[in-house]
Amino acid sequence: MVMTIEQPRKSNWIPWVFVGAMLIVIAVNAVMVTYAINSYSGLAVDKPYERGVHYNDVLAAQKGQDALGWRVSVNVEAGQLVMRVQDRDGQPLNHIGITGRLERPVSNDAPLPLGITAVGDGQYVARLNTPHPGQWDVKAALRHGDDQYLLVQRIMVPK
Repeated sequence: MVMTIEQPRKSNWIPWVFVGAMLIVIAVNAVMVTYAINSYSGLAVDKPYERGVHYNDVLAAQKGQDALGWRVSVNVEAGQLVMRVQDRDGQPLNHIGITGRLERPVSNDAPLPLGITAVGDGQYVARLNTPHPGQWDVKAALRHGDDQYLLVQRIMVPK
């Protein structure tokens, strides 16, 4: 009597599961690459060449602004944007012309104008009527006589 040892049967479905999983990964990656290529313009700023050509002007303007010694703080308090402006000696700066806007850094929505009002003692306020809470960039130009100060600061608008 001859005994035969029966080999365990190998499953034929295991390689197909692996191949199927890899096909799913490839399909998801193809969709993500297509979306990334079609949605990104490649530009971080408008007119990058012109901006680069005039970069020395930007550096000179920043140097002049630093020479003013102004201290500007921006806070969100009770649904308002509160800006405090001081000169180099820490004294409040009054009678400043301020124009500004809010921009949403995470979307391409149109900027929101800021109606900034002087309240005295170097303080200026603007009502925040943002459609969404979260991060916003305050971009403002402050003018006092011939002096100009450009402000760009990120704020968090609460719910």
